Amino acid sequence: MLVTGRDPHGSVQLWRVGRRRIAWRPRSAIRGLAHDDPMMFSPLPGRLVGQALEWMPALLATVVVWPWRACTGIWPVVAYTLGMADQAGYLYLEAVGGRAAADTLALQWAADIGRHGRPQGVEPAEVVADRTDLTGL
Repeated sequence: MLVTGRDPHGSVQLWRVGRRRIAWRPRSAIRGLAHDDPMMFSPLPGRLVGQALEWMPALLATVVVWPWRACTGIWPVVAYTLGMADQAGYLYLEAVGGRAAADTLALQWAADIGRHGRPQGVEPAEVVADRTDLTGL
């Protein structure tokens, strides 16, 4: 689900909150492309092939990981910002037992973000100070 919250400076941030759906997110989806990345200036077909080579292993691994999560009952819950280039980026990640518990935690984090601007009681797994050197695809 998408949730809006305010950062400490009062700017609005857009967050994505919920159970992790795929096995992992490829690096290009997490960080974008840096300005000095040679892939940024490659022709479109080359970029599409590069993206496919990053996404295909994650999607294929999901075929194995999703049933494994269902059998073990351990579901990762994530909350991360989809903010602007000049805002800090945050990633919160916590694994909980049971799908219902994961959905409950996601709803709790969404409410926390709406009230306090970020999930309460947990430290971020990753912090990007600002994204001025990143571009979104």
